[in-house]
Amino acid sequence: MADLISRSKNARWLVVLLLGVSLYAQTSRDLKIRRVAPPLPDKRARWAVVVGVSSYKYAPPQAQLKFAHRDAEDFATLLRTPEGGGFPVTNIRLLTEDAATVGGIRAAIHSWLPRSVAANDIVYFFFAGHAVVAERGESYFVAHDSDPQNLHATGISFKEVNDALTNKLHAASVVLIADACHAGGIGWNADPSVMPAAAQRSLEAIGANDRSFLKLLASRPSEQSFEDERWGGGHGVFTYSVLTALQGAADRDHDGFVRVSELIDYVSTVVPKQTEAKQNPRVAGNFDAAMPIAAVTVDVKQAAAPATLRLTGPPNTAVYLDREFRGTIRSTRDLIIEADAGARVLSIDLPGSEPFEQPLTLKAGSNAIDLQKSPELALLRMKASIRSGNVLGPDGVWDQYRAQASAPPQVAALVMGALEDTGMECVSDYVQSTTNTLKRAMFLRSAEAFKALSTLRPTDTSLQAKALFCRARAHIAANEFQQAIDSLKQSLAIDPDFACSYNALGVAQSRLGRIEEARRAFETAVKLTPDWALPPLEIARQFITAGDLRSAVSYLEKAAKRNPKAIGISWSLARAHRLLANAEDFLRAANATIAIDRNYAPIYAELGLFYETVRDSAKAAQAYDSYLLLAPNFVDSVDVRKRLQAIRSPVPAPKPRQPPTLRRDSDKKR
Repeated sequence: MADLISRSKNARWLVVLLLGVSLYAQTSRDLKIRRVAPPLPDKRARWAVVVGVSSYKYAPPQAQLKFAHRDAEDFATLLRTPEGGGFPVTNIRLLTEDAATVGGIRAAIHSWLPRSVAANDIVYFFFAGHAVVAERGESYFVAHDSDPQNLHATGISFKEVNDALTNKLHAASVVLIADACHAGGIGWNADPSVMPAAAQRSLEAIGANDRSFLKLLASRPSEQSFEDERWGGGHGVFTYSVLTALQGAADRDHDGFVRVSELIDYVSTVVPKQTEAKQNPRVAGNFDAAMPIAAVTVDVKQAAAPATLRLTGPPNTAVYLDREFRGTIRSTRDLIIEADAGARVLSIDLPGSEPFEQPLTLKAGSNAIDLQKSPELALLRMKASIRSGNVLGPDGVWDQYRAQASAPPQVAALVMGALEDTGMECVSDYVQSTTNTLKRAMFLRSAEAFKALSTLRPTDTSLQAKALFCRARAHIAANEFQQAIDSLKQSLAIDPDFACSYNALGVAQSRLGRIEEARRAFETAVKLTPDWALPPLEIARQFITAGDLRSAVSYLEKAAKRNPKAIGISWSLARAHRLLANAEDFLRAANATIAIDRNYAPIYAELGLFYETVRDSAKAAQAYDSYLLLAPNFVDSVDVRKRLQAIRSPVPAPKPRQPPTLRRDSDKKR
């Protein structure tokens, strides 16, 4: 009996032991290795405007960049990770390529940041792209739709950024990271290899009076900022070193955090090494060197806790968790996903709209998200309206915005950007314009957009100046020249440096026969914007009208140098040289015109006339053939056909008449 009891006890212990081993094994299987980063110790809210532009709408090919947009994208991605600070997706405005417009950037710094940031917060402003010195020594960040001919009208000045980040924000700290020294100029005749010292000094001066303002800049004055595939598959070396530093490489004291001083030391050491001392980052500002700016991730074992995520949203919405497809929302408008608790990345692919992604933390147990209430979904719907072009129309973006009792800062910024981009259509069209084509409906739409935007940015007087300019262009299109002059004078009273208004003033005065007043207006526009092609072109037109072709040529050459891809300018220059019998200059200008567009018919008419003059019938006929092939029904086509027929079927010259034979009287008798 004792043996039986003993065996029974041993059996119970064996069961307990086996159960324990089983539980231990189960627990071990549920433990997972995760990379985690501690929260930044200051626990302050962080916000970021991140801009990257590689592709420029109006810059020449040699000024286009390759990886600036990737610099911005990867920097924003890092900020969303735990090591980068775990920024909520709603705390980052990422603007790259054609989204990084003048309107989009201004809306972010003038509206979104001031409406979002509290007094104890930290703000990041990251810019990768071109920063240049332009007219009158003013320095500018260059947006996707900025035009290097006239950056006063189309760029984002350093002064403007300084005012936005220094005076309009109540943030405790501002961090400006600028990989913006890729080029010293982006015009057709600029040297794209260096950053002028004046621009660098202007960049260093941003936020100079703020007590906590870190500026980390890509290079010293007159140094090139390099970008290449060897840095992370395609980055600027400066940005890549910043990313590497913030991912933990700069944590030299191994306290688990990358601090400002460590970031500076790392970047200042690595970039010169990578570029053989050809690029040396700069640091400026007053800042707390000990401020933590990133956390270092570590591997930890964590028990996996089950979680359930119930998503409610539009049917047929594809859902990804940690970028792994997890199903589609059904017709019942919900989807249930089983997962482990912890930090996750939720990606949503809405039917008929662009996808969006946001980080989230799943708690153990039940979780629920209603996509219909997501700020991102509201933004996507508004973006869809903007893409459709419905900004100011009935039920357009502006109407939707005004119908809301209170709009989130993200929505307000999107609306402001859309309004400014709509307004800038008129300004950009004018800066690029080399013809007399007038688009009155667009001018009025732009004027209305600037007027609406003024209600959201009432202290920005430049908006009123631009609205008056657009209204004046509409008057010119309607032959209301005195009304245009009145509006333009009001515009210039607000912004005396607005060259667009001076040039338009010259046009309106020319139409009224006020030639000397018009010339003064054009000359003022030339002084204000020496890189802009339109003002010298207008002066050339005045000389052409007056019959002074020699004076016109010098201004046409200036215009062609400022905008060598403007085919109207190139053609006008070729025509002037032909009329002046400058054979070599004509052929050079004609070839330049064909290089811009070999299908531009008018240049072939000029070539035909030229070759007729020099008595080269074969080449003249070839040129006229090309004209008629490209423009069979143009106004001049009838005359060209006559000329071509005359070359190919010349009317034979009449034979000289023989005088009558004088016969002698003796002949008559015969």
